[in-house]
Amino acid sequence: MFNSTLDVGRESLFKRQPSPTHMRSSPRCNILAILLTVLMLTCLAQPTAELSDESEPSDAGRQSSVEAACEGLTFEDMFNYTHATFDIQMNDDWESAYVQAVAWINGTLADQVRLDLEGLFAETGLPGGGNGWLSSDEYQAIDSIAAECVTQTNPRIGFRGGPPHRGGDGVNWYNATWENTDETPLTVQEWNLMPMNHIDERSCQQGSPNSDCVEIPNIPLSPGRDCDTTINDPDECRIIVWLNGTFVFEGMTLGGAASYDEFTLAMNTSNMTNADLAATYPAVDGLRVGMFEECDGRAIDAENNDNQGTAPVPGTCTSDGTVSHESRLVSIDGETRLRVETHVEYDMSIWPTGQDMFFDMTTEPPEIDDPPVWTAAAPEEGNIMPIADDGVVHFLSTSQMGAWATDDQGSPLISCTGAQGWSMSSDADGLSADAPAGIDSTTVTCLATDSASQSTGERNYTLQVPMRVSGTANGGTATVTMTPTAGMPSMNAVVTLVQEDAQTSSDAVTVDSETVVSIDLSAMSPGPFMVRISADGNGMADFSHTYDLGMSKASSPPSISIVNYEWIGENYEITGQFSDPDGDPVTISATISDGTSNSYAWGTIQTSGNQWMATGSGIPGAEANSIVLTACDNWNQCSSQAHEAGATPGGDDDDDTVTPPSGESDDEEEGLAVAGFVIAIIALVFVVIIAIVAMVVMRRK
Repeated sequence: MFNSTLDVGRESLFKRQPSPTHMRSSPRCNILAILLTVLMLTCLAQPTAELSDESEPSDAGRQSSVEAACEGLTFEDMFNYTHATFDIQMNDDWESAYVQAVAWINGTLADQVRLDLEGLFAETGLPGGGNGWLSSDEYQAIDSIAAECVTQTNPRIGFRGGPPHRGGDGVNWYNATWENTDETPLTVQEWNLMPMNHIDERSCQQGSPNSDCVEIPNIPLSPGRDCDTTINDPDECRIIVWLNGTFVFEGMTLGGAASYDEFTLAMNTSNMTNADLAATYPAVDGLRVGMFEECDGRAIDAENNDNQGTAPVPGTCTSDGTVSHESRLVSIDGETRLRVETHVEYDMSIWPTGQDMFFDMTTEPPEIDDPPVWTAAAPEEGNIMPIADDGVVHFLSTSQMGAWATDDQGSPLISCTGAQGWSMSSDADGLSADAPAGIDSTTVTCLATDSASQSTGERNYTLQVPMRVSGTANGGTATVTMTPTAGMPSMNAVVTLVQEDAQTSSDAVTVDSETVVSIDLSAMSPGPFMVRISADGNGMADFSHTYDLGMSKASSPPSISIVNYEWIGENYEITGQFSDPDGDPVTISATISDGTSNSYAWGTIQTSGNQWMATGSGIPGAEANSIVLTACDNWNQCSSQAHEAGATPGGDDDDDTVTPPSGESDDEEEGLAVAGFVIAIIALVFVVIIAIVAMVVMRRK
């Protein structure tokens, strides 16, 4: 808006032809020209908000570029993982599902993810990218567009109501799309995509508006890298990605009527390897897997996976058997639901040969349906089912259910009654209860039931808290005390300290009275950790629970040393090294004083690897320059190194002098400077006007 208005003014001035009247009024014209000049200078000194806004890229432009770069990709195209889990919870409306995914990316696959993301970032048209280095600026931009990008990707999954079929001409199975709204936001989070301790980290080389911009090579430059997943200080070899979101789909209805009694779930699993998928369906009586089929060999269009090829007849597919599944019944909010768990492998060397899987779901009873039975792994009548006294916790997991009872239609549901006052409940992960304070045990009655409501005989168990647990952490040692409750058999127990990226365990100990276990904390990172106790014994089910005992490892402060220092004119330069015994990121700052009690921030500090350099001016004319360098980790543990630089060389005319903070912000100072400039121009105009008026008066005389 500002530029167009200015151009119109210029055009009128340049095209206007002077008339005799205009020529006779030259003083008036001169005044007008001066006023216009002042107006132009004022506008240039204070850019309008409209101009600033126009200089920013629009959200619509960014969204369209992200859509173009990400449309048709898959999650695996963005994050080629070592292992991933996908938990799909079908909503009761049968038109959407909530997905929780976690992907672990290890070794050279982490390099490939950084390469792919930087290339994807470059394709969006935003500045940076494509130079083989991932910068902190690019990282922040990738973080801001990740959810938008995933929204455009293809979930490669579809749901179709009606009799089983395998797609073909005119049928695109992949009818699910991601949704990202205020009501159903899609979120993507990561850990260690931009590692803080990369050995090849350097300052950004291509210019950045951020002075603290750093970058790392997508593929490490330093030889002999060691992708050690047990070290405390995470290296570039490990990334974790979390995805939570909702996808919506159509196709579960035929002729306008819902078709939940017979439908097919299909998914293209090409280039998915070491992936576990779990799909939990709404409550439908008798719902089961009528037929499962892996179909290999379809020709895939690598651009969009949209080439369906010739549809095979159900039951005639050929496969290499790399997709396996099992079904189980779970109880959620008091409703019995079917959960189908699938493990997928894919040989990447055969790409682009396709791999698809089909689940034909039905409520039609099987021709033969035997009732469930207890297995030899199930606890005997009267045995103990241990439970932790740690709030509402699981005492029977779905994996235990699958091991304790079997059925020809999948794992049956084990349910228990009794336990008055223990607040028993169930969910997709198993059975839970909350042990009342001061109560050690109760009696429960359990049985296993299949989808046709057939059940095993009942078994009575003792639900019991096996031990009371406490712990402390002092110095470099954690101490855990286990005290068994009355009636528990002698137990073999192992104590494990657990953090997100580290864990360490004790040797097995016998617990038949109060038992104390001490564990060295050297393998743990500073910060809180959990305590997992695993125990077994005669007459009891296996016990494993992770306790939060409020224990934490204290951080050790970093060290900082000075190697070289010198005056360069009236500027002082110091270099040195730093390290942190816990591998935490380190921040370095400096202050300066003239030997008095007054001190203030000093210098510019740069770091590379474990090296640092500080550069700043001395105090003008000072006989002493006392510099204190401080290194702090992210737990606010700090150490300092004092250094005497001596007198400042030279005179007081150095432009780069140290000035204590004035209390005024840079914006305020800039505003005052602009205001002073404008006032000076206006004053000059008034002087010129007065001079011209005086000249006119003199001529008239």
